[in-house]
Amino acid sequence: MLRIEIAATDHQGAVNEDIVGHCGDAAWVIDGATGIGASLLEEPSDAAWLAQTASRFLADVLRTHPAMPTVDVLRTVMAQCGEALLRQRVREPEGHHELPSAAFAMVRAVDGMAEITTLADCRVVAADADGAVRLWGSSALDAIEGRTLAALRGVLAEDPAITPDALKERLMPGLVANRRLMNREGGYWVLGTEPAAADHVWQARIPLRAGQRFAIASDGFLRLTELFGVAGPADFLAIRSADEWRRWIDALRALERAPGSLRRFARVKPHDDASLVVCRWEETD
Repeated sequence: MLRIEIAATDHQGAVNEDIVGHCGDAAWVIDGATGIGASLLEEPSDAAWLAQTASRFLADVLRTHPAMPTVDVLRTVMAQCGEALLRQRVREPEGHHELPSAAFAMVRAVDGMAEITTLADCRVVAADADGAVRLWGSSALDAIEGRTLAALRGVLAEDPAITPDALKERLMPGLVANRRLMNREGGYWVLGTEPAAADHVWQARIPLRAGQRFAIASDGFLRLTELFGVAGPADFLAIRSADEWRRWIDALRALERAPGSLRRFARVKPHDDASLVVCRWEETD
């Protein structure tokens, strides 16, 4: 069985757009993408609504159909999210880029294997067949966001004193262009309201063994390794308690708040929601 050791999330803004979840032999993180237009829903955040709704539907489908292949599970979940959006939205989206979307990562025990599934920039930490601990997951979004960071650095070079709000305004045309690429051929694929995206997940399987550990993280928590470089993948697997989780979160927030942080470590959002699930496989008789 998949035993959950840590399932935690932390946010700095008014709304947490991440969610962590688990059901049976599956555990996941969903990271809602902050909207770039007016809300479609009477909710504090379309992104938070999608993360919470998708997590609830995911648990329901896995509970009802535990043997359903993951791609079919996700196709069902995204269809249900699309139907829910149609029922609940208070206005028509002005374009595809306004639809709610999210990054996703899940570990699921399937036929003696650990199945790793990702969409966009959530990742899973696990040891490979040689025992090397590494990040699992890949997305075309990485290159697209790389272009945004290049533009950001250019703006900062021109105006080092620019405020975060003014910086985001300067970047907004590019952010809208990027968002138009979601769930499109030649773009990138996300968890959202379009079931076809399920056919484009990144997946890998590795043999399960007793005591094997997995860490599932949103990109906000991954900043510790991918942005600030103060942790490695093995550090995530070593988190075993709420106190250890809190120490890493405190370190992350201190790095985000440090004077000059936004310029030394280029990013669009000064702070981001951060989430982590650490789980362990236990064999049962």
